[in-house]
Amino acid sequence: MNRQAPRYLILAAFYGLTAVALGALGQHAFGLEAGSRPYLLFQHAYIYQLIHALLLIWVATQLHHGFWLRAAALAIAVGVLLFCGGLYVLIFLGQTAFSWITPIGGSLLILGWLNLVIHGVKQLFKPQ
Repeated sequence: MNRQAPRYLILAAFYGLTAVALGALGQHAFGLEAGSRPYLLFQHAYIYQLIHALLLIWVATQLHHGFWLRAAALAIAVGVLLFCGGLYVLIFLGQTAFSWITPIGGSLLILGWLNLVIHGVKQLFKPQ
């Protein structure tokens, strides 16, 4: 196993744990009005966080397969923090000086998926 894999697994588990906890709190404790913009943004944030936590777990187990998977892991790990974190800041604090991090995080998530596509294409055309 790659030396970075345990770090990514721990981070992914933390992302999953906090996504489930935040999802429960969002439904019961935060007082977000169903259908409101903050409510919809919150749902978007914790669902993206949970999906990418699962993806990061898988990618972490594949790091030994090369550069593109390691690049994907890094992009996804940082992307979740910036994208979902930026949405949580927007929901609970409103527009701040840190609001610019959300689209950077989203771009990193896209980059992570692109890295997976590149890895897959390289594997597809790899000589046997």
